[in-house]
Amino acid sequence: MAMRPNILLITADHLRYDTLGCNGDRVIRTPGIDSLARSSVRFENYFVQNPVCQPSRASLMTGRYPRHHGVRHNGSRLDSNEETLMETFKRAGYATACIGKHHITQERFSQALDFCAAGHCRRNWTERPDGRYIVENPNEFETYVRSRGFEYKTGFALPDFRARLGAVPSDLPEDCHIDAYVGMKAQEYLRRRSGGAPFFLWLGFYGPHHPYVPSGRFARMYDPDAIPPFHRAPGDLAKKPPEYRVYRQCPGHKFHGFDRAADRTYREMKAAYYGMVSQIDWQVGEVLSRLEEIGQAENTIVVFTSDHGEFLGDHEIPAKAPFLLDCMLHVPFMIRVPGAAPASRDSLAESVDLAPTLRALAGLDSPSWLQGRDLCPLLHGTPEYAEREAIYAEMVDKRCVRTREWKYIHYPNKAYGELYCVAEDPHELNNLYHEAPDQVARMRQLYWQVMDETEDFAHPSYARFSGKDAATGQTVEHYLTW
Repeated sequence: MAMRPNILLITADHLRYDTLGCNGDRVIRTPGIDSLARSSVRFENYFVQNPVCQPSRASLMTGRYPRHHGVRHNGSRLDSNEETLMETFKRAGYATACIGKHHITQERFSQALDFCAAGHCRRNWTERPDGRYIVENPNEFETYVRSRGFEYKTGFALPDFRARLGAVPSDLPEDCHIDAYVGMKAQEYLRRRSGGAPFFLWLGFYGPHHPYVPSGRFARMYDPDAIPPFHRAPGDLAKKPPEYRVYRQCPGHKFHGFDRAADRTYREMKAAYYGMVSQIDWQVGEVLSRLEEIGQAENTIVVFTSDHGEFLGDHEIPAKAPFLLDCMLHVPFMIRVPGAAPASRDSLAESVDLAPTLRALAGLDSPSWLQGRDLCPLLHGTPEYAEREAIYAEMVDKRCVRTREWKYIHYPNKAYGELYCVAEDPHELNNLYHEAPDQVARMRQLYWQVMDETEDFAHPSYARFSGKDAATGQTVEHYLTW
């Protein structure tokens, strides 16, 4: 790369690590992303800092943990003192753009964007008392759909949204799907690039976040009977903390009653999710083709990742949930750097690593307040990288540390917690917290070490609801996320 490299950051929303062909799923069809993976350095053990959208995206943009950037849960604002990648690269002379979902609620971030399109196409929704949504003041996507002669209806507003666990395939044409629109706007942006300053484009797809609304051929692409099995086990939830069981019964949940949903309903939900992943994959392929078309592929760093994962029926829970299991934290992460040989790395990596890595690739210094690590040694195959012992994640008051073999989830001021031997139990079906006290003690010691290293401290819970666990009679305060 003789010139300063362009940056193309592509993010999905709710995309699990294991629902891509390149990551081992033999059912799903993702040729575009699989092709990108073959020319990238792909990270097998990359974890996000938080299992819900806003905190995770803020960590991605700032290179800092949620405790420090101030976004602890959805609905909170990024601290005005925090610097994001967009501000960094704009100051360095880059043309900055965000197309699609970003979910960064900070004025400094908005002011750092030279171009923004299709951003928060759900921002004009209003929630009704019955949990359904109505749309006020059509935004640019809705205006586009109407210009095509169709009426946009969000899946949240459909009467059977809850009963179908959010699986409500769209009857709109493929090119009237929100992620097709996002992809189209990205291609338009790239076609307008004609030299000048390098660009930093954040392309944020809205899917496969629920509602699961694949359209056209993608709505019919997957047979529910052919979907891979769910990761469940008898007694799994009984051995987990009571928060899981209370969460499943919460009347305020968007899928209230999902604890009674039939297996077929779960399969149809997962098939619709797969359809959305494939629909996004198609757009990724189209955008990368436009990058080739304008002659910038060899001077553009391409990153593909997700803000967090999805339960997707595992542990008998649909969609996302505020828990620190791998299905929520383990996501795809690949970087294509012109001149760097494709490879697969099994080093433990975190979403806070993106900021220092992109700074280094662009020749920019990394200030001491960044909490992530520069992954460039892993990208170039040099031996200087010091391996992590553990990754760290948090969800309001809960914290976890995860090594290659073990995961410990800390519940402050509680007589319970979670401990999994992830080397032997990768789907975290057998909580060993009360069966392996010596290992709990070792992991708790590591936990406090990580807390000290990240300057994290105990923090009061932002509990949003309480409920009684029928199995134990305990009343549990818990956080509900959308």
